[in-house]
Amino acid sequence: MTYYSGKDGTLTYNGSQVAKVSNWSVSSTVDTLETTVLTDSDRSYVPGLRTISGSATVFYYDNAPVSLLERVVKTAVVSESDILTIKLGWGTKLIQGNCIITSAELSCAVGEVMQASIQFQFTGAPTGVTL
Repeated sequence: MTYYSGKDGTLTYNGSQVAKVSNWSVSSTVDTLETTVLTDSDRSYVPGLRTISGSATVFYYDNAPVSLLERVVKTAVVSESDILTIKLGWGTKLIQGNCIITSAELSCAVGEVMQASIQFQFTGAPTGVTL
């Protein structure tokens, strides 16, 4: 039986692997749409729209992938050209799709490596999933 740990995780964007990833996470939810009618004695539902979002923290250093941050931290207007492809991997497993970076944050603390945190929202269905 194979187990995975944080050291097995990778983050790739637009085909380039981010070398210094501290962590990443992804969440998928499905809305439920109520289909109950007045004569029913129990509520009933059908699946609705799906939302996939996530976050990642990367170490910020001289050769850091600043283009992730530049999707939202820039002087120009954010546009559809800022949609990028993100692939979250662990071992041979992956979740990949087109994403919009919804927030970016730089943090700096005494005694710690400077980090950049991003939040992202998938747009459309994932383009690849291997679980």
